[in-house]
Amino acid sequence: MLILDQFMYPLIPKTKTFKKTQHRWKKSIADVAFMVDAFDSKATIFWQKRNEMRIVKGATLRTKYPLNKDGSIGLDARMGTQLRQEQASKVEKFTTTEDIILKSVNEVGLFLYFGGTNSWLVLKDVTNKTIDEYAIVK
Repeated sequence: MLILDQFMYPLIPKTKTFKKTQHRWKKSIADVAFMVDAFDSKATIFWQKRNEMRIVKGATLRTKYPLNKDGSIGLDARMGTQLRQEQASKVEKFTTTEDIILKSVNEVGLFLYFGGTNSWLVLKDVTNKTIDEYAIVK
């Protein structure tokens, strides 16, 4: 077995395990204002409760969604459009007229700028610290 292992023929295959990054809400995060100023959208967001993110009224939404390379509408654009349709009464001319409550960081990204990036790295506080840095479980 030792000789086989030395010549790269292990008898027991080694499996690689990848851990998905986990985030946890903490009460101290509830008072932190996170800003988005990317992809033609601007907003202030508060993570109020575990499953409750509030977009403060006056947020500017991205007007056009990006298309896939083949010109088709992607999943992010379809999901973002669906979220906007659900909140249509609170949006006028791509600006929110009331506070909007969504369930996750990803929903906020889809709603504001149709996703397409890791929203945990886009939402930042006044010191440029990301929401990921506040909530990551180490």
